[in-house]
Amino acid sequence: MILIPAVRPRSSNARPLARGKGAFLIAALALALLFLSGCCSSPAPRTAPRAAASMPGDRTAVLLAINDVYRIEGLDDGATGGPARVRTLRRELEREAPDLLFLHGGDLLFPSFASRMYKGEQMIAVLNALDGDPKAMDDRMFAVFGNHEFEKPKLKDASVLQSRVAESQFHWLGGNITFANGADGKPLIVAPNLARTALVESGGIKIGIFGLTIPTLGVEYVQDFAAEEATARELAAGLRARGAEVVVALTHLNHADDEHLLRTLGPAGPDLTIGGHDHQAMAIDAGGRWVLKADADARTATVVHLVKHADGRLEVKHELRKLAGDDPQPDPQVQALVDDWQARHEREFCAQAKAAPGCLEEVYGRTRTVLGAEEEEIRGQETSLGDWIGDRMLAAFASCGAQVAFLNAGSLRLNRDIEAGTTITRRHIEELFAYPTPLYLLKIDGSLLQQVAGQAVRGWPGSGSWLQIGGFAYRHDQEGKRALDLTWLGARRGEAVAPGDTVLAVTGDYLVNPDIGDQDGYQFLTQEQIVRECAANGVDLKELVVRDLKAAEPAGIAPTVEGRICQGEAGAPCLAGAH
Repeated sequence: MILIPAVRPRSSNARPLARGKGAFLIAALALALLFLSGCCSSPAPRTAPRAAASMPGDRTAVLLAINDVYRIEGLDDGATGGPARVRTLRRELEREAPDLLFLHGGDLLFPSFASRMYKGEQMIAVLNALDGDPKAMDDRMFAVFGNHEFEKPKLKDASVLQSRVAESQFHWLGGNITFANGADGKPLIVAPNLARTALVESGGIKIGIFGLTIPTLGVEYVQDFAAEEATARELAAGLRARGAEVVVALTHLNHADDEHLLRTLGPAGPDLTIGGHDHQAMAIDAGGRWVLKADADARTATVVHLVKHADGRLEVKHELRKLAGDDPQPDPQVQALVDDWQARHEREFCAQAKAAPGCLEEVYGRTRTVLGAEEEEIRGQETSLGDWIGDRMLAAFASCGAQVAFLNAGSLRLNRDIEAGTTITRRHIEELFAYPTPLYLLKIDGSLLQQVAGQAVRGWPGSGSWLQIGGFAYRHDQEGKRALDLTWLGARRGEAVAPGDTVLAVTGDYLVNPDIGDQDGYQFLTQEQIVRECAANGVDLKELVVRDLKAAEPAGIAPTVEGRICQGEAGAPCLAGAH
């Protein structure tokens, strides 16, 4: 456990209030003046609260949190999000709360375009600068491991994670992770800044923090991911026994699991959960305890005021801060560091690709319509880009009789829309496809396709398991999280998909290959279902996309949302249930 001394504000020298009749007259006069000023002046405009009001004896701690930040440069060519704006916001908040706690909900090393070359080194370098000093230990910053921290899962890759943790000038929390031992009998991942829990004082409140990470399959240097509920109970009790007045769970779990923990454990669990893994901002009231998450890539940040009242009550006041444009302006020092890494990456990428300098601006094509790729869209609804990609998959396997296609949205990582009229460059495509995506043709039946659609909606919204599809349609019951009225498109357009129908489906390797991940819950899809005689098997989706973009020149592409996934929007097209 880490015990960190608090930064204590200077004590107040205010004199005590006067007592007796004089005090009564002064109070009466003050009330009269207050009434007159209130009735004769215009009301002040309402703004979002920046601080929690406190009474005498109350103590307030301030927390700033981000999660799932993959790009050091932010989004929209640097116009949205990014660590440079986070640094500015932190500095602003520290003016009122010099002992502010800064939390990261995991997923920071992978995946990104730059991480394919630097394996997260660039992100650690930038995060180390978020306290204003990239070389000093930031004792008030804590990060939990996300599943993407284990992107390199083989035993030989343990040194990558070990290096990143050792380079970090902040604390990592792995409350439910037991790392395997090496030949020397010591854990393969070990560092002074790595622990299960932390106990730190902020705003005069002793705050205990523990980390929980979603179990990640196939990580050879992890011995065990312990059960979340038992771990949370154990670590919360241990922190309270050591004097924690408030316990915060810093998690990288599905929001449903976060909520379940709070409701199940009640007072035996954490008082507050700050989370990651879901890429959309959310604030869930779980029986009086909150689950709070921000948007991925620091589009937003969560600001929390923990007020410990004099009577012992805990009040949680939370605010979601948008980070875009000049609100706040990017910190100049962090931005300069980001720019240096970006320039280095482009230079070294082009050299490695044996291409001319500036190769990332090579034009692959153009679009006449908006391509929906922002994560809030592509992980929760049908998008024009998703439809176009689904059609590319079907076309590539047409000679093998492909009827439907589906791809997990977690494979599409651009996290921004491409506006109509935009020239599509090599950089767009390299950022869109963070992983190789070989495609395969599966032979399944209608009942299994129903199961596929059901898994897609189960984690809605914001989950990478959401599917972009082609060749079929369905209705999405959002309240019940069900997929209804599966309907054929293509040659059998308008017919219902029957349970016994033979279905030839194109999908990516990730959904059928347990050796490269957890399949996003699609473990019922297996390599035994692959139609081995199809010659198109193994073609990479990125290569298909580049080929078809170039083939569409000079007119470009113009996909639109067709109504393959019907979600009840008024006036929106719907192809499901047309039979």
